[in-house]
Amino acid sequence: MKRLFLIIFYLTVSVAFSQYSDSLYVDFQKKINQTNKTDQRVDLMLSFAEEQYEYNFSFSKQLIDEAVELIRKNKKIETKYLAKAYTLQGIINRREGKYPEALEYNLKAKAIYEKLNDSLNGSDIMHNMGMVYRSQKLHEKAIKLYKESIGIKEKLKDTHGLAASYNMMGVSFRQLKQLDSALVCYNTARKLFESVSSFDDIDRVNNNLVALYRDQKRYNQAIKLANNNIARAKNENRNFSLSAAYYNMSTIYKRLKDYKSSLSYADSALIVSKKENYRKKISRAYLRKSFLQHKLGDYEKAYFDYRKFNRYSDSVFNIENIKRIQALELNYKFQQEKSKVELLAKQEESKKQLYLILFLVTILSAIIIGYLWYKNSKNKSKILEEQVEKEKIQKELLDAKVKASNEETKKLVADNSMRLEFKQELLDQIKSHILPDANGELKFKLNSLISELQLQVTTEGKLSEIQSKITDVNQGFDAKLRELYPKLTKTEREVCALLRVNLSIKEIMTVRNASLDSVKSTRYRIRKKMGLNSGEELERFIQSI
Repeated sequence: MKRLFLIIFYLTVSVAFSQYSDSLYVDFQKKINQTNKTDQRVDLMLSFAEEQYEYNFSFSKQLIDEAVELIRKNKKIETKYLAKAYTLQGIINRREGKYPEALEYNLKAKAIYEKLNDSLNGSDIMHNMGMVYRSQKLHEKAIKLYKESIGIKEKLKDTHGLAASYNMMGVSFRQLKQLDSALVCYNTARKLFESVSSFDDIDRVNNNLVALYRDQKRYNQAIKLANNNIARAKNENRNFSLSAAYYNMSTIYKRLKDYKSSLSYADSALIVSKKENYRKKISRAYLRKSFLQHKLGDYEKAYFDYRKFNRYSDSVFNIENIKRIQALELNYKFQQEKSKVELLAKQEESKKQLYLILFLVTILSAIIIGYLWYKNSKNKSKILEEQVEKEKIQKELLDAKVKASNEETKKLVADNSMRLEFKQELLDQIKSHILPDANGELKFKLNSLISELQLQVTTEGKLSEIQSKITDVNQGFDAKLRELYPKLTKTEREVCALLRVNLSIKEIMTVRNASLDSVKSTRYRIRKKMGLNSGEELERFIQSI
């Protein structure tokens, strides 16, 4: 009754999962039909193939091939999609036991990701290559690649990828009989998968733990875990994991020398592996069956199973495969070195071009600077010429003013001389003709008038002499004062001219008809504008100009 219940439960879950898979496929077809862009179609095909190769290996393989064909027909599609297709083809070929082809696809994808500087996908390729080497029992190489992948994924915080690499590294450590290291890797992987709720991957870790418990002779734990793995793989229709779980159970019973049970599980592993054409698993199942048939005394079946093992084994493990893998490695290394040499050559060429550009820029800059300097010099010369011409015109204007001023001074001197002569004649006539006939009060008044006229004649005569002296001494003096002390006013320059001919303050008061305070104030302003110290004499300084 219990067995019947389990069968009904399994069928119900299988039907439900089948319906779920059908709905996924319908959804996929709907999305494909809704898009007209080739790159989007390719992305959808590759993503769906990646989701399905665990469940429908043949369909996934076909879908990847169709995507690659689309990429090759349309050269405008981004290379990242081709790299993804190569990655998936590497996984498909590895599961089919075609290891040289798997490595070749991985190397193609790796080259593209390196050009794109895609570290994350590049670390996935290292992980996949490690699995190829592990399948060829080259575990040291595999572990080295897993560690490189783990180093990158830790920096990028790729938890899922990190867990996957720890899981596979554990397999290599187990096969090298380093069981403690393998257990550490499995426990680390399981914790990381649990942190991201990746239950399918936890089952894969459990499959590997079955083999570890078996090697540690913890058979009860191994059987219990293996039964759980078989049940989950069946329920979820994951054929690759189911095949591994059946084979693990066969190995446990073989170790326990329960050859019939071991043979039953080996048959189950073979059926699932043939369904999906897992060549390596088919080869191992036939070898296991041959051994068990021999132990059970059925030598004929043991012989035929061994022949089938050889047929499959030759396609999976042979010298030609090893040579091809080595050739691929050498070719990849050669391409890497060639790329480095080409890169160095390009860098040198770029340096030469840069130096040439810098040289041309330097020459061009020198020409521009030289032209600007020449133009600037020419402009300066022109400005200087204009300035000289301007100063020449100003000098001519100043000379004209001085000349006009001198003419006016001469005229004023002439007028003053005429007035002086007239007053002298008037004084002489009064003395000779009027004064002798005058008497009394009139004579007193006439003497007073004579005295006043005599004083005016004397003063004006002196002023005429001073003005004549000023005119002689003052040639160009006013112009020089304007040049040296442009802040001096006209009045201040006239006082300077009087001081130059050594007139006293009283004489300046008389000449200018000004008060004492006014003359003193003018002298003070002149000293300040000329910047004289208190100990310097103003008259001596002016006479030195």
